[in-house]
This record gives sequence, C-alpha cells and structure tokens, in this order.
Amino acid sequence: MEPKKLMKEITPLIFTRDGGGWMRKVEGLNKDYTNGYSLVGPFYNVSKKQWLAPGLYIDCSKSNENGKIRYCCTLIKLNYDSTVKILDQQCNNQSWAVDMWDVIEEHLQEFKSQDVILKEERKQLSDRIREINEELKNLDDA
Repeated sequence: MEPKKLMKEITPLIFTRDGGGWMRKVEGLNKDYTNGYSLVGPFYNVSKKQWLAPGLYIDCSKSNENGKIRYCCTLIKLNYDSTVKILDQQCNNQSWAVDMWDVIEEHLQEFKSQDVILKEERKQLSDRIREINEELKNLDDA
C-alpha cells in the first residue's frame, strides 16, 4: 500500500505535500515534550510503496498558500482487517500533538505486543516497589 495513495483517498481535501509534510507511525508517547516530538515511532516516506502494519499513524500535510504555511495533522487507525479510520484531525493548531494524546492512548493499547505490555507492567511494578520500600524506610527511621 502506498501511504500517499491512502492519505489522498481518505483525506482528499487536505492531503498535500506542496509545503512539505510527513507521516509517522505512533508506537508510544513521550510526555516530556508537548509538540510533535512527544510522538514515538518511525517516519515513513509517503511516496514509496510499502506495507504499513496495523497501528496508529499521523500524517501531517503542509501546503504553501501565498507564502503562508497551512498544516493539517490527521491521526488514522489502520486496523488488522486493512480498514482505515480517521480518529482525529487538527489543522493550524500549535497544540495538535497534546490535543491528540487522549485519543492515541485510547487506541494504542490494542497494537502493543505482549512483550511491550509485560515490560511496561514490570516497570510500573518496580516503580511501586521502590515507593513502598521508601515508605517503609521512612517508617523505620521514625
């Protein structure tokens, strides 16, 4: 599937690369950032025919309209049965990434591998054990 063809098909009035743009698979969030850098995952060349695995993708179309850059970021969900659904779209919104976090988190879990899920759970448990040990130490010191 060619990503460019897919995006032209599902966002015909918005998709362009006249002023630049990009596509990225979203595999996670890094909330240390409050912009596009908060998205974790590989970038894709939209003009190259390639297989897109099921998951969440953001396409950012940029157009140059009379010297003014207009951009629209579209969050799509590519399902396991090859159907596609637009989950969110933000145009000319500087907080587009943060505004998409809730929708991303809502759908991201269904595309995580068992390995990733287990590692996240292990980290949460390790963090909690550290907190408990610290609380116990404070009680012993009192």
